[in-house]
Amino acid sequence: MADLIRLSTATPFARGGNRLVYVHPDRPEVCIKLPRADVNLAVKRRRKGLKGRLKPAATFDENRAEARTLTELHGRIGDSLAAFVPRFLGWVETDLGRGVVLELIRDDDGAIATPLKQYVWERGFDERLEAALREFTAYWVRERVPSRELLLHNVVARRTGDGAVRLVVIDGLGNADLLPLSRWSRRLARRKSARKAARLRKRIEDLVRTRAQGGDPGEHGFLRVTD
Repeated sequence: MADLIRLSTATPFARGGNRLVYVHPDRPEVCIKLPRADVNLAVKRRRKGLKGRLKPAATFDENRAEARTLTELHGRIGDSLAAFVPRFLGWVETDLGRGVVLELIRDDDGAIATPLKQYVWERGFDERLEAALREFTAYWVRERVPSRELLLHNVVARRTGDGAVRLVVIDGLGNADLLPLSRWSRRLARRKSARKAARLRKRIEDLVRTRAQGGDPGEHGFLRVTD
């Protein structure tokens, strides 16, 4: 039996609405996602109303859903997807419960990649981000990658050795529709992916506007630690 990984004294570098994310203590190239102890899946399901009750309970276990989705996507699309979506690497037992293991997206210099929200707040919508968004959109539409809304805190801006930026989606993948018609129609899937990418651009522009007006970006979408 593998040794239990101790995370109870570690600090998560990212905190979402339902999960905490830790750097693996022995493998800095991967991360461990754990459900938050204060989030009840049954309550979450009820809050979704009729739509939630019609879905299997397993749908609301984000670790299981993410593992399944990443396995399916990398299997369908192939190696090129790894530039835009991390790989699922298995499961581990920790002193905080069972966690899903994923590639940890890092910049070429080894730093944990910056959430897109933080990048925009600190740097604005610069030329490197514009180029990265065009590259991302072209790939996302061509490969018909299914996702929920592409939120700024679910995307990171990975900086490469040549100074460029590449956008990587680290959460929110898969089709959330009760009847996912786009799964059986390439045309519908491409149109849906294009709409999601267009709304991502609008979110970037909205955050730039909030920044210029001296607004508050909120607490989500900023690294708690840099490594």
